[in-house]
Amino acid sequence: MIEGATKFTILFRHRDEAQLYRGTLPEFRGMVISDLAPARDIPNYHGQRHRVGFYASTKAGGHLPFESGLERLRLQFLDFDREVVTFLTQPFTLEWVEGKRTYRYTPDLLAIHASGKRVVEDVKPARFHDSAKNRRAFDAAREALPSIGFSFELWAPPEPTIVRNVQYLAGYRRVPAGLREYMRPILAALREGPRTLAALADGTGPALFTRPVIYHLIWNHRIELDLSCPLSHGTLLRWKGAGS
Repeated sequence: MIEGATKFTILFRHRDEAQLYRGTLPEFRGMVISDLAPARDIPNYHGQRHRVGFYASTKAGGHLPFESGLERLRLQFLDFDREVVTFLTQPFTLEWVEGKRTYRYTPDLLAIHASGKRVVEDVKPARFHDSAKNRRAFDAAREALPSIGFSFELWAPPEPTIVRNVQYLAGYRRVPAGLREYMRPILAALREGPRTLAALADGTGPALFTRPVIYHLIWNHRIELDLSCPLSHGTLLRWKGAGS
């Protein structure tokens, strides 16, 4: 709990506007994520130690700023997560008064799920979670956000093999050149039974074209595999079924 907090307010930006608006928590609840822009500008200067840039999301439909390699990784996982509809980085700034001091905290992400669940996330490395500044910010988020139907979570990456697989597949998130020609034979082959990656690629056309299509179909959950095992020629692939 935040000791002596008087009230929480939200600072946010509308898309294509530089002005920062101030509102109440209930007012923000009705905002549509596609109408929002990042509430905080990410600093970019010579010599900074953390990685900054823009992630081109196929799901969110634009370039989203990130300020660490871990945050970029989380954006890739959100793009891959079939339960997530859309997401936004730096979605708002939470402001509150504690005693005579005013505090602000801008979470890293806001993700909207197909179920309607709205999740606000922080993706800082675990070694930073216990600092006094972050504990205060996380406690404020946990206290304020449930009142408007948002949950707050700290995200940690899964085991390294899954991370490497998702990072590799993210390179095929855009529609490949041979999708229209090779998608049907690839899925038809899998309907007959599981195939190894090599056998499926070689048996349905030139691997130069079929492999990108296979990876794209995996990314879009049309083909199943065990992501906990390294992706290789011998990876066993299965037809996803519904929607294929």
